Amino acid sequence: MRPTEIKLSKTARILIIEDDKDQRRLLVKFIRQAFACEILEAEDGLEGLRIMLQDKQVPSLVLLDLMLPYLSGVEFLNVIRGRTEFDEVPVVVCSSVADTSEMRGTLSNCIQGYLVKPINKEKLLEKLVAALHPIMFRVDYQ
Repeated sequence: MRPTEIKLSKTARILIIEDDKDQRRLLVKFIRQAFACEILEAEDGLEGLRIMLQDKQVPSLVLLDLMLPYLSGVEFLNVIRGRTEFDEVPVVVCSSVADTSEMRGTLSNCIQGYLVKPINKEKLLEKLVAALHPIMFRVDYQ
C-alpha cells in the first residue's frame, strides 16, 4: 500500500538541497503530488544554511544530497546538528552514493532516512511520511 493523500495538522515546510536542477524538479513534483506543503529549494549546502540561518525559515524536513558544491551534505549536517534550534529537524538523504553500512553508521545519528538515486516515488513518500509523522494526523492509503 502507498499513501494517496497525506493531511498534515500544520503546513509542512520542506527544504530540498540538491544541485541537480532536474532531480530537484522531480522531488518537488513527487512531493506536490502527495500533499500540500511549502517547498524551499537550495542548489548547495551554503544556500541551504542561508535559508535556515539568515532567512530563519526552519524546515519541517530537509531532503539532502550528499555530493554538493561549496559545502557537502555531510558538512551541512555537521553544522545544523551542532545547533540546538535544528535538533528536531528530520533529514532524509537522497544521494547517488550507495547506502553502505559504513555510510549508514556515519550518518545514523544525524538522519531519519536514506534514499539512493534514482529516486523511487513510493519510497520517497514512505520516508517523508515516517519523518513528518509528528505533525501528521491522517494518511489515506490506496
